[in-house]
Amino acid sequence: MNRRIIAFLAGRSLVDVGGTFSQVAVFWTALSITGSAISVGSLGGVWTFSMAVMSLISGAIVDRFNRKALMILLDSLLGVVSLVLFALATTGVLHIWHLWLFLVAEAVLGIPSSLAYRTLLPDIVDKDVLLRVNGAMSSWGNVDNLVEAAAAGVIIKLWGPGPIFLINAITYFLGAVSPLFIWRLVARSHKPSQRWRPFADLTFTTRYLSKERLLRKYILLNLGSSVVFAPLFFMAPLVAKAVGAGSEGYGFFQSLTIGGLLAGSLIAATIGAHWPKVIAWLGGAALYSISFIVLGFWLSLPIALGVFFLFGLGWTGGRVYLGTLVQQVLPSAHRGRIMGITSFMGGVLQPLALSLAMVFVDRAGLGTVLVAVAALNLIMVFLAAWLLPLKDEQWVPAPPEAGVAK
Repeated sequence: MNRRIIAFLAGRSLVDVGGTFSQVAVFWTALSITGSAISVGSLGGVWTFSMAVMSLISGAIVDRFNRKALMILLDSLLGVVSLVLFALATTGVLHIWHLWLFLVAEAVLGIPSSLAYRTLLPDIVDKDVLLRVNGAMSSWGNVDNLVEAAAAGVIIKLWGPGPIFLINAITYFLGAVSPLFIWRLVARSHKPSQRWRPFADLTFTTRYLSKERLLRKYILLNLGSSVVFAPLFFMAPLVAKAVGAGSEGYGFFQSLTIGGLLAGSLIAATIGAHWPKVIAWLGGAALYSISFIVLGFWLSLPIALGVFFLFGLGWTGGRVYLGTLVQQVLPSAHRGRIMGITSFMGGVLQPLALSLAMVFVDRAGLGTVLVAVAALNLIMVFLAAWLLPLKDEQWVPAPPEAGVAK
């Protein structure tokens, strides 16, 4: 592979490094300030809703503008935002509304940056090595995240959240430099337009999706899966508190989840590079659903340790295998907008689902909610297996219409 691409990928892996630190800092700080699960739900709701809205907008942005320039600009701004949170935390004036604004900024700037990267990658990396690259990238980032998730809880306990946001800022600035390595590298398919017509672009893509049965079913199923996935994703701080593990335990749970992602990503990049992507995706989702059901019935620290590792391991199916399959089959002219529409529809109802789940946690107990949500996720796995092709080669969307948006 081209050395410039390797340097670019190395720099991009740093962008996700600080994200793990800040995630632990934001949600544990909110729980410490308020002492309520609803505070975690409200922050998660603001974050997921902001991400959903920005996903819809970002698709039109990354399909029309230079994706490399977007990554440089947006990651630099994210670094500045993190420095502001560092200043607020170190001066002792950090309030929960600052955390809300921080998560909104992370969505507004981070979603188009991430989407620019994901849509650019298939145009600079050969199709036959794309799964290995995605698996290696996920592994590379998770090696750092594995240590940082565990360290975050300790850092918060000793020095507060301030140092976390400083590290986050540094990693964003380093990530902003990485597209310069491939600045002169020409993407195979994507040619930015001189005019940005977001509504016309979205209409053009929506018309294509209305005629494309496979992608239409995938997007609708992704909507259901995302709604039930969101509460599971935000359960770690509540489980840590319920089993008496504290902030260190929360950080360690995050570390175990990343460890599972690392193990799955290494498998995808090596012995699992030729595994059926659809089966790997659905099998992984079933694995972590069943593990959360077990945790709901037997809420204890030893079981939680295993469950959060299996959560990361199973989640690899969606992050690496399904993500690669979607990258490969989507036409480049529509790739950003289709990914954006999918993320928007998958995320727009997540705040409501998350808020309801946290209300039920306060009223019915954590164990009951874990069992109910995980069971719903398992049902979505069976629906996807029934309605979508199980063979990768059957994922062949219809070719897009000729012409451009008007």
